[in-house]
Amino acid sequence: MPPYESDSSSDDGEDYSTTNVTLGYASADSTGDDISHLGGYPTWLDAHQTPAAALSKCKVCNGYMSLLLQLNADLQQYFPHDERRLHVLCCRKKTCSKKVGSVRAFREVRKGETRKKKGKQPEQVQMKKPTQDLGSALFGGPGSLPSMNSANPFSTSSTSTQSTINPFSSLGSPSKLAAKPPQRPVDEVQPPTESFADKLRITSESESSGKDKQLSEAWPNDSQFPPPFTSFYLDAYPEELEKESVTDSKAESSKIQYDTEESGSGAGLEKDTFESSLDKTFQKFSDRVAQNPEQVLRYEFKGEPLLYSGSDGVASRFIVPHGKSGAIRGMPRCENCGAQRVFEVQLVPGLIYELEKDEAMDLEDGMEWGTVIVGTCVNNCGVPGQVSFREEWVGVQWEERVAGK
Repeated sequence: MPPYESDSSSDDGEDYSTTNVTLGYASADSTGDDISHLGGYPTWLDAHQTPAAALSKCKVCNGYMSLLLQLNADLQQYFPHDERRLHVLCCRKKTCSKKVGSVRAFREVRKGETRKKKGKQPEQVQMKKPTQDLGSALFGGPGSLPSMNSANPFSTSSTSTQSTINPFSSLGSPSKLAAKPPQRPVDEVQPPTESFADKLRITSESESSGKDKQLSEAWPNDSQFPPPFTSFYLDAYPEELEKESVTDSKAESSKIQYDTEESGSGAGLEKDTFESSLDKTFQKFSDRVAQNPEQVLRYEFKGEPLLYSGSDGVASRFIVPHGKSGAIRGMPRCENCGAQRVFEVQLVPGLIYELEKDEAMDLEDGMEWGTVIVGTCVNNCGVPGQVSFREEWVGVQWEERVAGK
């Protein structure tokens, strides 16, 4: 498996190492966090302040989407006065699959209000106290988050003696059901390009009024949505990797680099090396997930996503294409405040298995993504004293369905 920097010392006598990534697992039993869940319907910080209906609709067919994930994403280290949640939805229509806009995510945030006092610096005042503090909600006890991973709402202690303890509850380990094996990647489908004339076209009054109406339209009632996916609670564990696998991978990587240098360069060799690197991206994903096969999501605020493919438009935002130089593209900046976006969470194929295992459907009708990557505003922008809803960036790396022989 690929090399990875570990938080654990290599000479502690253990046969595994713990990373900064926190893994989420589906659970049919309550884990103590009633906010985070898979499937079902979304819930809100304030029942009287809901997002616009536009955020509930697929950008391809304009139909209502289904909830994949709602995550309690409070980050006490970075935003101690803010409450925040992440919502990820997808369109379940086959005709929308593999099209940009069929999977969407938005951030819900309630920011503390700034009050100025004479002769003193402005201070943040929480408008509404959370129903329970993050430490109690996620770790089953009072106090603050562990210092090392306090930025991560799923984080746990890095000590090996505690890494096997469920930070959400004492109900035991997650289900033993194996995750659906990942399929081969396919390039992300890009939206059609607009002509210069299209970009200069003046929006008609009827189109403008239609957009205004959509933005002001309230979030629909649950009955207006398609039947939801089965709802599951979320367990959380720190990611643990076998140290032996990490060591072997580093040695293999060094050998490949040495062999390439010794063989010289050429057009044919460059092509083979490039194709090999694409395969390695997918293999790295498969090997990494296989060490904890029941995971449904991976969380690390300001971390790095685990790419499913190395050749599509999503991958080009995180890696420099082979044979080229320069900085990576990165994710688009926040459209609301202009700040950078950072990686926060990604969904993996185990989530598809959990949500679809009890549904009566043809194999051809299921979800077809390899991973869904969500990037969020590094400033957690919003309106002080109010609940705000901000659409965030989603990068989907799709499966390539292998035709039967």
